[in-house]
Amino acid sequence: MTINYWNKDKKGNSNPVKKKRINWNQSLKSTSTKISKPLKIKKSLQYILLLKKFNNIIDYKNIKLLKAFLTKYGKIRPRRKTRVTVQLQRKMSKSIRKARAFGLIPFTCNVII
Repeated sequence: MTINYWNKDKKGNSNPVKKKRINWNQSLKSTSTKISKPLKIKKSLQYILLLKKFNNIIDYKNIKLLKAFLTKYGKIRPRRKTRVTVQLQRKMSKSIRKARAFGLIPFTCNVII
């Protein structure tokens, strides 16, 4: 049976295997020299490491720790951004509110645009 335009699908080769193209940028790089980049820490992991640095002690007097959990506008960062536990987030927000009441942290920050 000769293959032409009308009966080429009937032979069973409807999905021929295609070869992947080689990315030219990858193929031109030499494999012998590897440059090590500095380790980049995820933003969500930074908050957990910061808490470990202060031995998980959250206090309203520890302004350096509390400011890390505030945005540049003075809002408390949400838990989905900081990735801390519910209990730690609750302690953090309570201590931030307490520090604001005592005047250690401003309620809002003036951002000049």
